[in-house]
Amino acid sequence: MKRLSYAARCHNAHKAQENPHGTFVVCFLFLLIFFLSAKVANAQWSVMQKYDEFGKGNFYLFATSQKDAKRIILETINDNQFKIEANFNKESHILFNTAFVDPLNSEYVYIVHCIRGNQQGIPGYHVLCYYMENRYRYFYDITENDSRISLIHDPAILNVKPSKK
Repeated sequence: MKRLSYAARCHNAHKAQENPHGTFVVCFLFLLIFFLSAKVANAQWSVMQKYDEFGKGNFYLFATSQKDAKRIILETINDNQFKIEANFNKESHILFNTAFVDPLNSEYVYIVHCIRGNQQGIPGYHVLCYYMENRYRYFYDITENDSRISLIHDPAILNVKPSKK
């Protein structure tokens, strides 16, 4: 490795001081690119201020009335720019249950479900929003009348296309 003379080192130091903001500009551009790409790379829920977060990308909210639960679900779907027609099961313990494959990464899925239940003795609706791998998941069982309903996300069922015969 060639060792620079004192004069050459002073000359290089002087040249570096000619543009003292160069490092700042480079760092600023790097951070700007990083933050702009992070919005695209982080394809999780974008607007979730009403919810409490549990785990990375999973959200929970308790609504005391069916009307509030429906409104919150519709706002969440709209705020996160999902284009679906929401079908609610009015007389069921599972008020709403749906899944959306992430359009940027089909290995992940958004899941929204709303279940009738109690929180500290107050009847209402539990609204849960998940962002997780698009693979078989068993959530839990819900008792409705004399039957038991298993809440499951199964990509094989989600991707079924109607057959034409």
